[in-house]
Parts: sequence; structure tokens; C-alpha cells
Amino acid sequence: MPIAAALRTAKGPFLLLLPLFAVTVVFVIVPLAVFVIYSFMTSALFSVALPFTFDAYEAAVRSPLNQSLAWNSIAIGLMTAAITTVIGLAVAYWLRYRAGRLQLPVLFLVSASIFASYLVRIYAWRTILGRNGLINSGLVEAGLIGEPLEFLLYNWFSVVVALVHIFLPYVVLVLFAAFRPLTPDYLETAQDLGATALARWQRVILPLMAAPTATGFLFVFILSASDFVTPQLIGGTGGQLLGVQIQTNFKAIGNWPVGAATSILMLLFFLMCYGIMQFALWTLKLDQIRWN
Repeated sequence: MPIAAALRTAKGPFLLLLPLFAVTVVFVIVPLAVFVIYSFMTSALFSVALPFTFDAYEAAVRSPLNQSLAWNSIAIGLMTAAITTVIGLAVAYWLRYRAGRLQLPVLFLVSASIFASYLVRIYAWRTILGRNGLINSGLVEAGLIGEPLEFLLYNWFSVVVALVHIFLPYVVLVLFAAFRPLTPDYLETAQDLGATALARWQRVILPLMAAPTATGFLFVFILSASDFVTPQLIGGTGGQLLGVQIQTNFKAIGNWPVGAATSILMLLFFLMCYGIMQFALWTLKLDQIRWN
């Protein structure tokens, strides 16, 4: 092949990837680089200034409030991810093997729920869980309680419930797609060999679904642990997360270096979680679905 033709052939894939690369640079790499630079600068009111320093990282790490909110974020993120993954796995299994004619209608409803407004769903849970909300009103009318239940809103419980509702459709779709190659023949063969329902889950389904399930879990954990909208609206004083403090540093206090440093530390923590998850899957040889 002539050199000119070879160069044209080599440039073809590069030209196709160029728009995606440009978008990644503009909307991911450049903002991240700005945050990194801000995190090493000195704070000015709603701005940054020289000289470069590590003070922002020291303040972010030593802040008792940040430490408390970080534990809140980890705990709520883990609870949300665990509940969402378990429910999503059960729903995806039902859709794949038991739904029958209901499969397409239910998939349509699950997909349609993704397009519902994020804020509308949060306010809906405020209406449902509030002092005069649907649950309390129903229990009072039924005579089951004398006073409205106060623990339903403005705490960890309400934040977890809302976040599970928000992220569940995504996990269901991811796990349903992962179930597609796992035809019923695999489960029928295991059943013919004497495997019980529990054994089929332990020996067939869970090993093959480990990687996509871990992906869904990590997806929900990262997004729920870093959320700042839901905690502000229905979290109260006990359900606040670290994302709220980051927003406060940028919008209310004007301490951009500390806000940037806290963001970078959260990103590094999430990257560490991703690395641990991938290492665990690789060690257990569950890093990819194997069909043969």
C-alpha cells in the first residue's frame, strides 16, 4: 500500500474520534484541571489568588464538619447502593425470566421514569413523607397512629428513599441488559443437574452477573454519596452530605480553594473505590462475563 494511502487510512479513525475527544477535553479535562489549580491557590472572596499553597487541602481534611459529612456521604451512599442493587437485580431477573408479556410494558415504564424531572421526584417524596403527607394522613385516618410520624422526613431515611427511587431505573436497565445473554437454558441445565433455586443463584447467576452488578453498585454509590440537591431539600440537619458543603464553599462562603480541594479529594476517594472493586473482581476472576 502506498504511503499516502496508508496515512489516509490511519487518519480515518482519528477523524471519527476527534469530535468526542474535543468534547471530553472541553467538558471534562479542562474543568478538572481548573479545579486542581484552584485547590492549590489562596482563597480570596469568591475568587482565588496567588501564592500556591496546600492550605486548602489541610483545611478540607482537618475540618470536623467535613469529616462528619464525609461519613454521612459514605454511609448513605453505601445504603442507597446496596438497596438499589438488590431491588434492581430482583426486578431485572423477573423481567428477563418471569415477566412474559409484561416485559415490554414494564420496561417502557422503567425507561419512561428516567425522563421524569429530578426535582419533581424529590418534591413528590416531600409530599409523601411529610408531616401532613400521604403516609401520615393515611395512618392517622386509619387510626393506626395518633400523631404524624416525624422520622419519615428530613433525615437519612428520606434521603435514602428518594435516592433509591431516582437511581433504581438505571440499575434495572443495566442489569436487564446484562441478563440478556444468560438464556434460560443455563438455568434449566443447572436445574436438571439437581441445583436448587438458591444453588442456581449462587453457582450460576451471581458469578456471571458479578461485573455488571458491581458496576451498578458503584454507579449508585458515587452519585448518591456526592449528591447535594436531595440532602438540601429533604435531608434536614442529619441528612446532609459532603456535596452540600462543597456547594456552600463555592456559593455561600466564597472559599473556592477549599471547595475545589474537597472535590478533588472526593474524586480520588471514588477512584480508589473503583480500583478496589476492579481488583476484587480480577482476583476472583469475575471481571467479565464468561459464557464458555
